[in-house]
Amino acid sequence: MPNNDGLMNPPRIRVSTVRILVRTDRDGYFPIMEFPTMESRGTSNLPDNRLTVTDLGHRFGRRVLFHHIGWTFEPGTTTAVTGSNGSGKSTLVRILAGLMRPAKGSVELTVDGKVVSEEERPLCCGMVAPYLNVYDGFSPRENLQFLASARGMGRSHPAIDAALEQVGLLDRGDDRVATFSSGMVQRVRLACAILSDPPVLLLDEPTATLDMKGVSVVRAITDEAVANGRIVIVATNEPDEADACQFRLDVETFRRAI
Repeated sequence: MPNNDGLMNPPRIRVSTVRILVRTDRDGYFPIMEFPTMESRGTSNLPDNRLTVTDLGHRFGRRVLFHHIGWTFEPGTTTAVTGSNGSGKSTLVRILAGLMRPAKGSVELTVDGKVVSEEERPLCCGMVAPYLNVYDGFSPRENLQFLASARGMGRSHPAIDAALEQVGLLDRGDDRVATFSSGMVQRVRLACAILSDPPVLLLDEPTATLDMKGVSVVRAITDEAVANGRIVIVATNEPDEADACQFRLDVETFRRAI
């Protein structure tokens, strides 16, 4: 599909349903991740949300990460951002979230048909990444209460318990995060990302450190987000995670001089 500059982007492959199978010694194969797509759900009730990237490029000094990325992330879809280590996946995710400015080009988020300002875009994005920390001296509930207060939701908002339940931490909601395993900390990050039900969900290596139950939590969160018309973007090195998404943006195909 041509981008806004008339250039041709790498082809996007759309499928109706994608399922990842994992082999076990006793039970054969069973599904762990399955993403419904727009064809299998229908599109009549999708929100008028879009994340549009135009002629995007970034570099660190003389090292070019990517350039001339033109892409539109549609509501109710999943897109994998792929590439080798150091290729710029996490940098692109930060730029999409509004946490970094690109060297060139632009990112525009439209929510309910209205353009969101650059200052407000980070508030419309739920993000999970290994480099985003939670307060380990707080409990998961206190982390969410702090975040809810910062977003004007209030410390007693029902979304706090709902997020804890969705990530499977409701019974550990008042324990200090410092006592948690790395996989449980990742669940706290997931709870923070979904707290405000953002229109965009950015998942950078979301299943890193997670066990099978944790992977199922990511699956459920992604399934619900897609079903509700959210934009889901997954940066990953895992072939199975990438194959489970409807579209793929390989940053290495956009590496030239800016």
